[in-house]
Amino acid sequence: MASEKKVLTNYNLLRIMAIIMVISTHMLGQTYIADAATEPVRWHVREIIRTLTLTCNGLFFMLSGRFILEKKFDNIWGFYWDRIVKIGIPVFLVTTFNYIYIFGFSPDMAYLKNYIKLFLQAKVLGYLWFVFALAGFYLAAPFIARMLRNMPVSEKKILLAVSFVWFVVEDLYHLERMEMVFTSYIFYSWAFYCILGYLLDTMELSKRQKHILILSGFAGLIISSLEEFYIPGQNAYIHDYAPSMILMTVAVYIAVTEYGDVISRRLEKIINFVARYIFFVYLFHGFTQNLIIMDILTETPHGYGMWIILTAASFCLALLMSIAAYHIVYKPMLKLLLPKKREISK
Repeated sequence: MASEKKVLTNYNLLRIMAIIMVISTHMLGQTYIADAATEPVRWHVREIIRTLTLTCNGLFFMLSGRFILEKKFDNIWGFYWDRIVKIGIPVFLVTTFNYIYIFGFSPDMAYLKNYIKLFLQAKVLGYLWFVFALAGFYLAAPFIARMLRNMPVSEKKILLAVSFVWFVVEDLYHLERMEMVFTSYIFYSWAFYCILGYLLDTMELSKRQKHILILSGFAGLIISSLEEFYIPGQNAYIHDYAPSMILMTVAVYIAVTEYGDVISRRLEKIINFVARYIFFVYLFHGFTQNLIIMDILTETPHGYGMWIILTAASFCLALLMSIAAYHIVYKPMLKLLLPKKREISK
């Protein structure tokens, strides 16, 4: 039990790291680091850092799929309702809050129609594309879970290998600026990351294999760095299927879940406390970023130091808002809409 608790704390640590990388990626776009035309080397370094922080997207999909796919799904309709309540309603409420904050409030029908259009396209808060992308996976999760649970380890390894080769082919199409026609693969784009964490954790990888995958992540970073210098903008940004990005994301995932206890055993209570509110930190971080950049700062921040400080400030403000929203709105809502749930999570 103690070992299982330690491992779960490592996953919580990974959740926190992933949201920090999300915030840092967005805040990097608001911070002046270098001019691409006059300071090309510094600009490329900035983009390499951004490529590394963008592993956050794959990590979130991996974590979401990892813990969903291990469920038994005795009641599929109940699972759908659970996802609507725990994820869909909070997204709707936070989006509405931000829409009113940005555009004010009006009972006019045009105002309402504009809101609905922006909401359905994840344009009120652009980063909420993640939730809409995840929605399709949730619909298929009960059926994919049965498939994966019944697969022997050997077949899981084949599935992982075939998928990776598929992304290599897709990436070559992109590099040659050809139209990708092999689009019928069911684990296309983010759907692959949704099963990736579960596959890695159930394939019974040896220590040596995990070390190889971690080293492969460093190779992926080197590849992405070379691409940024010699073919900028053509591959490093394609973070939903670039093979180098897959390797980097896998390396971070394994390194933290396997060896994160170096940190988590010292900060276990803090990590588990903060992780409880991580979903809401994700929802609110756009508001806190806009608040800092547009309403508090009068000039564009400069340098990596300001980037780190503003990332930390946005995270802390979002965490405070998340704690309040969780206990004042979310927890009572769960008791009302999911009365049979004994535990309240995420």
